[in-house]
Amino acid sequence: MARDTTPGDEREDHMEGDGNDSATSRRGLLRAAAGATVVGAASTAGCLGVTTPADVAAQNEVTGNVAHFVGPSWLADNREDVVVLDARDQANFRTERIYGARRVPFDAITAQESTDAGVVPDTETIADAFGDIGVSPEDDVLVYGASVGSRVTRTAFALAVLGHDGDIHALNGGLYGWNGRIGTGDRNRIAPTEYDPDPAESVWVTREWLADRVGAVEGENPGLVDVRVPEAYLGAPGSDALDSDHDRHGHLPGAVGIHWVGNVSGRRMTEPGRLIQLYEGEAELDRTGTVVVYGDENVDPTSTWLSLRAVRFEDVRVYDGGFGEWANVEGDRGRYPVETATSVVIETEGSVGGDDDGGDFSCTG
Repeated sequence: MARDTTPGDEREDHMEGDGNDSATSRRGLLRAAAGATVVGAASTAGCLGVTTPADVAAQNEVTGNVAHFVGPSWLADNREDVVVLDARDQANFRTERIYGARRVPFDAITAQESTDAGVVPDTETIADAFGDIGVSPEDDVLVYGASVGSRVTRTAFALAVLGHDGDIHALNGGLYGWNGRIGTGDRNRIAPTEYDPDPAESVWVTREWLADRVGAVEGENPGLVDVRVPEAYLGAPGSDALDSDHDRHGHLPGAVGIHWVGNVSGRRMTEPGRLIQLYEGEAELDRTGTVVVYGDENVDPTSTWLSLRAVRFEDVRVYDGGFGEWANVEGDRGRYPVETATSVVIETEGSVGGDDDGGDFSCTG
C-alpha cells in the first residue's frame, strides 16, 4: 500500500498543514511508482529492481519474542488505539510526519535535577512535557524518528521514568518504513492534559548507588556497559573523542565498552539474535541480573537500555548522570574510581540512518 499524504487530521484535536510542498509532491511520485508496480509485471518492464513503499515496510517488520519494537503493519492495525509521538526536530516534523503524530519536546524530556545522591531525571519537567502534548499515563504510545536511534529510545525511557501505565512501542524503520498516511505543515496546539507521574526509580541509578556497588564483592557488582566510542572508553591520550571538560578519562571499573550504534542497523534495530550474541555471549552480561548502561550524557545510553529490554534482559537501568558526572565529582574521588588499566571493548558493526531520503524508487531500466 502506498503512502497517503492526505492533509488534515480531523480525528485529532489539531489540523495538519495544506501539504503543498516539495515533500508532498515527492510522495505523489512515490505513490505513482508504487501504483505502477502493483498493476503488473508488464507495466514495469526493464524495472525489475524497483522498490515500493510496501517493500520497505515489509523489511521493517518485527517477529519473534521481541519487546517494545514493532513494525509498520502493527501500527497500521493499531493506529486508532495508540498515541503516536515524533521524536525528530521541528523542521523535519513540519516537512512530513505520520498522520496525527505529536512532536516530542526533546529538551524537556532530557531534563535533570541535582540531588544529594547525584543527578537524576527531572520527573516533574518530563511529566509536564508529555502532558503539554496531551499524553496521559494510561495511553498506549508509539514513538518514531528518522530511524530507531537514541532520540526515539530516550523518549521511550522518559515515559518509563514516569512509571507510564500504558504500553510503550518504538517503530522499527522509523518514518522511512511507514507506508500509511502522512501529514505535513503547521498544526494547532493539542489540548494539554495533566500527567500525574509515579516515578519508577528502578529504571535509573544515581552516582551514590553506583559508588556503593562498583568494586564490591562478586555477586553485588552490577553489569556495567559504557556506550561511548572505544577511544573515550579507553581514555586514549590525544583522542578527539575525549571530552575536554572532563577532569578524568577512562571508564567505571568493571565496565565493558560496547558502542551504542551496534544496536542499530541503518534505520532498524539490529537483528535480535545478534543483540543476544553481543551482550549475553560476548560481553557475558547476566540477563537475570542488574545491568547499568551509561555514556557521556543521558541520551545515547537509552539505545542500549531499550535494546536489552527488547531481547528480554530483566533489569536494565540508566546512569542518568553519566561519565561526565562521575569523572568530575568533587570531594573524595577514591569513592568514584576511573579505570584505564583493565579494558574490555566489544567490537560492533552498527550504523545509524538519519536522512529520510525515501529510499530508491527510481526506474532507470
